Parts: sequence; structure tokens; C-alpha cells
Amino acid sequence: MQVFKWEMKRNFKSFVIWSAFIIAIQFMYSALFPSFAGEGGLFSSKMQLLPKAFLKIFGVEKIDFSDILHFFAMQGQIWIFLFATFYLTKLSSSMFVKEEHDKTAEFVLSRPISRKKYVLEKFLSVNLYLIFYDFVITFSLLGMFNKYKVKPFDLSLFWQIAFSFWAVHIFMTAVGIAFSLITRKRNIADTGSLFVLGFFYVLSLISRVYEKYEYIKNFTPFGIFDPAMLIKGKNFNVTAFVVIILIYITTLFFGVYYYERKDIYS
Repeated sequence: MQVFKWEMKRNFKSFVIWSAFIIAIQFMYSALFPSFAGEGGLFSSKMQLLPKAFLKIFGVEKIDFSDILHFFAMQGQIWIFLFATFYLTKLSSSMFVKEEHDKTAEFVLSRPISRKKYVLEKFLSVNLYLIFYDFVITFSLLGMFNKYKVKPFDLSLFWQIAFSFWAVHIFMTAVGIAFSLITRKRNIADTGSLFVLGFFYVLSLISRVYEKYEYIKNFTPFGIFDPAMLIKGKNFNVTAFVVIILIYITTLFFGVYYYERKDIYS
């Protein structure tokens, strides 16, 4: 388990920094929520003065500013669904390509470890950081929402929103792993993964703003798991969540199969 231990140690600092950053941002928003809720009517009226397209981008055409989940759906889609995904995308996109990029892959693989075990141990470290990251964010949000709520919120809806950003994180982690496996340059893997992240997010914005393109949301995880739609009464897409889990598992099998046959350049 030397590869696993090395990856856990090497990525721990960035995990702590990103977790602390995201939690700090959400703490700031949660602490401000009672002020927004206290001026809910005034704030809502001011929001309605903004361009309709702007309101659609953030899904706040019909938001209840006295409900902390509605407030989160407005700002959380940026910080949790987008920015928090940067860390997992960057982590996964560099996981396999970094040794080949640094010309140290042959040294790593010359040790008494099979390529299959090498992939599995790296995959395990990504899995654990993905789980730890989302657990820390989820339970921090739950604690903050309970502390700063001004009225009871729907716990079932909270978990639907939580599973929604888990789905986005899992999907983009799979994308990052795929790029890390098939490319030989770290900057290409990072750029490609972040491009996919931005591309899917922009698609979701287009589907919100332009009604004739609303169908596009079915082709992006940001559209399928849109928190703004959940607070408006849409059911959580269990089928899509299962599909994303299957995609993630498939990435593991693909990784083992591909890496065992890949020509490693040193």
C-alpha cells in the first residue's frame, strides 16, 4: 500500500486548504442569512428589479428568502456545485499522469508492484478524498443551516441537494481520472478536465436563460442536478445518480484495463 500512503500524504495539504476554504465561504453566507431573511420582502423586491436573464442564471425567480435551503440554492450552485468541484477535478486529473509527465513513471513501476495494483491504490486514494471532502462539506452545511435557520427547513430536501452536488463531484472526478489515464502531459489533463467542467456548467446556464434550449439541461450534470429546480418541487433524479455511479465504476475498470496496456514513456 505504499502508493496509496504516498498519495494520501501528498494530497493531504490541498485537501485541508480546499475544505477550509469552502467551509469558510459557506459559514460567511450562512451567518449572513438571518439578515437577508429579516429583510426578505425588501430584498426580494430589489431582486425583482434585476434583469430576468440574471434571475434565471441563479434560479431565483421564485425564491423564499426566509428558507435557508432556498438561499443556499442561490449561492451554493456557484460555490459548492462549481468552485468546490475544481479541487476534485484537479486532484483526479493529475493522479495518474503526474509520474509520466515528470518522467518518473518507470521508476515507480519498477518497484515490486503490478500496474493493476498501482491503479487500484491511486483510485482508492481519490475515492477516500472524494468521500472525506463531500462528508466534511455536507455535515458542515447541515450544522450551519441548523444554527442560522430562521425557520425549520425540509431535511429531505437538504439531502436531495447534498446528493446532487455529490453527483456532480463524482462525475467530474471520473472525467478527471479519464483524462489523467489517456494523456501524457499534466497540463493537458488539467486543462481538458477543467474545460469539460466549464463546458457543462455553461450548458446548464444556457438551458436556464433560454427556454427553447431548456432540453440541454438533460445533457449536463449541472442541469440534471440543479438545486434551483429541487427547491421548486422537482424530484431528485435517482436514475441519473445511479448512472453516474456506474460511470465512476466503469472508469475504474477502464483504468485498470488501459493502464496495464499503456506504453509508459520515461
